[in-house]
Amino acid sequence: MKHIKKTLALLLVCLLLCPCVSLLGAAESGGRSVSILCYNVAGLPNINHILGKPEGIDVKDHQSQLGKQLNRETYDIIAVQEDFNYHAYLEEQLTAYPYKTIHSGGVPGGDGLNVFSKTPVYNAARIPWDELYGIIEDGADELTPKGILYTCVDLGDGVYLDLYDIHADAYGDAGSCAARRDNFRQLAELINARGTDRPVIVTGDFNASIHQGADDGLYDLLYAGCGLKDAWVELHNNGNYKNFDYWNETVGGGWPEYWGVWDSLEKFLYRDGGGVTLEATSFAYKDYRTEAGEDISDHKAAEATFTFTKTEEFKENAEDLTVAKEDLLDSFIRKVFLFFTDLFKIFAHWDELKVYLGG
Repeated sequence: MKHIKKTLALLLVCLLLCPCVSLLGAAESGGRSVSILCYNVAGLPNINHILGKPEGIDVKDHQSQLGKQLNRETYDIIAVQEDFNYHAYLEEQLTAYPYKTIHSGGVPGGDGLNVFSKTPVYNAARIPWDELYGIIEDGADELTPKGILYTCVDLGDGVYLDLYDIHADAYGDAGSCAARRDNFRQLAELINARGTDRPVIVTGDFNASIHQGADDGLYDLLYAGCGLKDAWVELHNNGNYKNFDYWNETVGGGWPEYWGVWDSLEKFLYRDGGGVTLEATSFAYKDYRTEAGEDISDHKAAEATFTFTKTEEFKENAEDLTVAKEDLLDSFIRKVFLFFTDLFKIFAHWDELKVYLGG
């Protein structure tokens, strides 16, 4: 009887321990998640509204309403583009996001890129593109210092993420495509130069879709050249970066069929690093409208969720983390320089401007 009691006691202990061991294993192997929103918020001043025309858009009100809506969301990180002259109205509503990058200003001096986060953001750096194309037409990209906003985001548990928010050169003319390819070349070199000691997520308005096969280097420079995966491709095209027949046949591959629907301009690219694996678990496009039902932006937002898991090779990389501080004098000088540079460019293309305004 005594042996039976001992045996039953041992069995009971084993039964009690087994669930604990299983749960501990799940906790150790299962990852944590981070959710991110990418949105071109269309924060440029609207000339028609400034002139009092009925077709004008009240961008200030749009940005304020957007901020209220975003503040009710559960995203961990929000990365925006075209956050220009009405940044203050967007920012003041985002009280749930205590960590943010320093605004670079409105047009013409600002790049429109900003990051809002619920966890600390370090090492913010703005890198303008080496090449841009278009002054009056073809996107007028040369009138704003578009480029890359790099940040290092603390995801908790010793994990730090290299996050890149970009806005690439727009339009599909030959000059814009060449400039955009150079944008991706510059981005790829920056990512590869930083090494693989942290996981990486690249988001933003790429102004490119891989299914169109344009020679902008999206595949060879970023996917193949940096080892980056695309969240939409992985989750909605079975990881196939070459064949898009299903979407071309069922939805259509031209604009506006794909715009904000499939393989659109807003993207999430990612790769492992520093002993941390990243896996995209969701990706979707999202619409934001005003209370009156108006589109807040001419773009759709993109949202994605990633699971990050520490492996045996994990090593915390918190070296040289600094919080960026605003240099008001440097900012003023840069904005004045860019203002007069833009004026010079516009006057140099005065005839083109008159034709554009006349059209």
